[in-house]
Amino acid sequence: MRYPMRKLLPILIAATTMIPLPTLAGGLWINEFGAPAMGRAAAGAQTGSDDASAGLSNPAGMAYASGTQWMASGGLIAPKVEFDVDRGSILNGTEDSGNAGSVVPSGSAFYTREIDDKWHFGTNFYALTGNALDYDSDWAGRYQATEVSLFVLAVQPGVSYQVNDRVSVGASVVLVYTELEMKVAVPNPTTPLIGPDGSAKIEGDDFNVGYALGAVFELSDSTRLGMVYQSELDAEYDGDAELDPAGLDVGIETELPLAAIFRLGLSHEFDDQLTGHMTLGWDDWSTLDSVNLSTQSNSAVLDRNWDDTYHFSLGASYRIDDSWQWQAGIAYDTSPVDADDRTADLPIDRQVRYAFGVTHTRPDGVEISGSFVYADLGDAEIDALGYEGEYSSNEVIFTSVSFNWRM
Repeated sequence: MRYPMRKLLPILIAATTMIPLPTLAGGLWINEFGAPAMGRAAAGAQTGSDDASAGLSNPAGMAYASGTQWMASGGLIAPKVEFDVDRGSILNGTEDSGNAGSVVPSGSAFYTREIDDKWHFGTNFYALTGNALDYDSDWAGRYQATEVSLFVLAVQPGVSYQVNDRVSVGASVVLVYTELEMKVAVPNPTTPLIGPDGSAKIEGDDFNVGYALGAVFELSDSTRLGMVYQSELDAEYDGDAELDPAGLDVGIETELPLAAIFRLGLSHEFDDQLTGHMTLGWDDWSTLDSVNLSTQSNSAVLDRNWDDTYHFSLGASYRIDDSWQWQAGIAYDTSPVDADDRTADLPIDRQVRYAFGVTHTRPDGVEISGSFVYADLGDAEIDALGYEGEYSSNEVIFTSVSFNWRM
């Protein structure tokens, strides 16, 4: 059986609704790329630090990284994602999703160099790969997603300039390459109620260029304020869509705006041991109001109806002695979408992160940091055509170990 080309796009729209964003475990930007600040939920990371990851959260923060430094980190990202069906239908059935989470490795590297007493240069590199979501093939939401796989590679070179003793500014270029693959079930057009289902697979890749601008202000000898803006990235996936059992393989293009973000961080040293950290933020996810999907002969606009989100985090670091430092923090992000518009490829609700970290400085000066983050992604209720329910488990565990060398 063959599908007329004019009918291919509606089938893909009904089956996929959207190719997912190139960020793991949901649509929001993540902070867990292996920097030591991950151990306090990245609270206050915009105020800079004296290690090689200083420019990750704010390029102006490199002004506080002395000498030449390297950092390498590796970790695991382990989601647990289980959807329980409250209402099914004759077409969708009533089967739950099973655990759709798959363990994903992550890695990062950071470099900073003090050029002189005014200028610093640095580069951040981070990557992750694996199956982000892998639902049971017969679950009720299979016409929205059965499998989502992605690869992300990012490089962020930048510079900082110390204007005076109290003010530093910085800028960086954000280079992001992504590959993704999404699989969904497709109702059999001739016998939709008795099947068997067909399947659709969409593959694509893209390279995006953005920028980040930041500043750090020393309000006093013990208090720093940092702010950073990262530009929107306009992803355009140009790939292939395969439809079985029809045997069709056609080119497909999808435009996805990825939100601009703003972060305002504050760090205050209460004494030689205890430092408090705070971050407030805004993500422009209302830019994901719709998604464009097109083939050579058809095009459509898919309503997503996302809202801007707001970020809040608090953390503390406590230095026991010259060798050991402990960190802890909590972060909260508001939900970008309600149950009527939420889909199984991005099961995101409000997010709460609980973080813990420790750093040990060896006698030779090498700093070893370990971080653990538990992220609760909420119930993420879905009220879609054909099925309804919520996620009984919707969580991610991030772990990371990093090594910082001072040259």
